[in-house]
Amino acid sequence: MSSDNKLIILGSTGSIGKSTLEVIKHNKDSYEVVCLTADCSSAALAEQINIFKPKYAYLNNHSLIDDLRSMLTHNETRILTDTNQLHDILKSDLYGTLVSAMSGSTGLFLTYLALESNKKVLLANKESLVMAGDLFSKFRKQIIPIDSEHNAIFQIIGHSNSKEIDKIILTASGGPFRTYPLSKFDQISVEMALKHPNWSMGRKITVDSATMMNKCLEIIEAYYLFNLQVDQISVLIHPESIIHSIINYHDGSSVCQFSEPNMQIPISYALGYPKRIKSGRSSLDLSTTGNLNFTEVDNNKFPSINYAFEALKSSDNLCLILNASNELAVNAFLNKKISFVNIFSIIEDSMNLIETSSYSNIEEILDVDISCRKKIMQIINKYLIK
Repeated sequence: MSSDNKLIILGSTGSIGKSTLEVIKHNKDSYEVVCLTADCSSAALAEQINIFKPKYAYLNNHSLIDDLRSMLTHNETRILTDTNQLHDILKSDLYGTLVSAMSGSTGLFLTYLALESNKKVLLANKESLVMAGDLFSKFRKQIIPIDSEHNAIFQIIGHSNSKEIDKIILTASGGPFRTYPLSKFDQISVEMALKHPNWSMGRKITVDSATMMNKCLEIIEAYYLFNLQVDQISVLIHPESIIHSIINYHDGSSVCQFSEPNMQIPISYALGYPKRIKSGRSSLDLSTTGNLNFTEVDNNKFPSINYAFEALKSSDNLCLILNASNELAVNAFLNKKISFVNIFSIIEDSMNLIETSSYSNIEEILDVDISCRKKIMQIINKYLIK
């Protein structure tokens, strides 16, 4: 079996990780799962280990390791008990492909280890490129994006940087509040924000979709992934989530990729690239899809889109601040410590008030991120619900 078909999945119990394993089930003789990792979902990880029997597994919450072991039905998998053990495996020749499906900034260093070790990375972790775009861009040819929008672009242009492209258009569902009146945004609850109309995703990214911060991060991601200029990227609201991205060429032609809103399709393309493998999903019947609608983003309701362009025109530092402030604000919202609209306020305050030192390597990026987060927490404290 080719080393590219031997996989490590970071965040295997999240929505992307689960979808990846579903695709592997449909191609079970072609892939070997070498290592699975999870944060604290011991029961879900145990179930995956029992099915796929990886050589290794890692659970970030070490207090749950005994629980994890008690649920295993075999002893073929070694449970790693130290982060350095996971680092060694990521730098090893035991695998050829990393699926980076962890959400948030925690996946940055682990993804970097794989890229530095010349592995192919199927990237769903937006934050890696947002925090360390310049650093990660030198590994561009090793990365295949599995976000539906970036995967759609990749399906059209691959790793080439076509000089013929006029504009890349990322589509956005608009989330649950696309038609919700701005005057009622201060009444939005956590439960309301977690009801996405089209996609089944983790809690953090579902809130990002509700604020459209997911599209903000995707703009920055596209900028680095495809070596674009800022004015070559735009966003359209497409509530049906059928067309995932559009490329406009200088000659007036436009090319798009469309499919049902299910992550198994972009994941299967990335896993099989340059071939296509079974995804477990069917092609769309356009005669039954109904109307497809497109509108401009309402920047008054969703100022998040402008944050991306402001950050890209400013500095890598501002992109890092943008990511950290969103991550911490969303966490505070999910814990019902701040209101929905305060997410925007905290991001804006952080971008306007925080200055960081420059950085040139992964260690410095992580140090700056830690320092930046301490300052952001002080800003969040001003918005806590009394």
